[in-house]
Amino acid sequence: MTTPNNENDTNNSNIDKVVVKIEQKTESVKKVDANAILSTGTLPDGTKYHVRLMRLDDVDEVLQVWKSIGLYEGTNTIQSFHAIDPEGFYVAVSEKDGSILGCCAGVFVDPSVAFMGLYAVRPAFQHKGIGTNLWKQTVIHIGDRNCGLYAVPIHYLTYRDRAGFRVEDKIKILEYEGSQLKTEDLVSKISNIEIKKIVDDDILQQKVFNYDSSVVYFDRSSLLKLTFAELDTLALVAIDKDNNSIVGYGCIRTNNINRAMAGPIYANNDGVAELLVYNLLVNFPISLTAGLDFMTPDCNPGGLRIAAKLGLKKNEDLPRLFRKSVPKVDWNRVYNIHTPNFSPY
Repeated sequence: MTTPNNENDTNNSNIDKVVVKIEQKTESVKKVDANAILSTGTLPDGTKYHVRLMRLDDVDEVLQVWKSIGLYEGTNTIQSFHAIDPEGFYVAVSEKDGSILGCCAGVFVDPSVAFMGLYAVRPAFQHKGIGTNLWKQTVIHIGDRNCGLYAVPIHYLTYRDRAGFRVEDKIKILEYEGSQLKTEDLVSKISNIEIKKIVDDDILQQKVFNYDSSVVYFDRSSLLKLTFAELDTLALVAIDKDNNSIVGYGCIRTNNINRAMAGPIYANNDGVAELLVYNLLVNFPISLTAGLDFMTPDCNPGGLRIAAKLGLKKNEDLPRLFRKSVPKVDWNRVYNIHTPNFSPY
């Protein structure tokens, strides 16, 4: 497991890697396989661009695009979801210099429900048709199946009234952030609960997969196996020592704005959830030095209490919108969602 840090030289190194990758793309941009181009467009200045499937070597630059509009995602989260549904990720690429101008994703983790996210265009290229082309291509992948998204308030009416996401869940996701976290009021010990790392233990992982299925009501084992193995990620499980049962689990990771990002965190009760959060934070130093992003449903009082105890500040309330119907989830056990971009659970 890689232990993350927040040193300037590491951050600069990451930026340098992105620059190098962009330069490499510039050299090879004219060699793009014509069969990979899904649609094309021309900017007002005459620059042409095309939309194609995202590749894994695009991820670092995609995260920079996402950061350019002030939003965050896990440093290695995209790779896990891409492995589950590689046909669900799209980028718009300048044919002038090979740079990525925008991105969008519509991912099927639950085979019956896609989730749209990572929808962004660099500020200098917005309102020029790029986002519309990316959106249209993503919708083709989704087809007529059910689909959901978290609607940032500024785009709520557009998603609901123009994009067809007319079914609104009564539950909203509350986005919190903060630095200088206060952990002293969290539950730090429960006599019969053991906290363990989720490692390459097939029996333990299968128990976690089964627990997860009881919360989200479908099998996410393929995704979770990848999630637990992500670089710069810590995954912990809470075990009741009296009967050796799983009573919760949680993950924390680095993200593209150099903070920690929690999720998912599922637990049977508030005490176990707080114990998991406490152990995730104290064993993941970047959360205490650089800050934390935390997203909890408004229907779970325990999640709201954890945010308050940590001293987090609420940024936005995010409505959950769907095309056809709202999926079933055991929200009583959801203290932090998996990710704002790819999954409603």
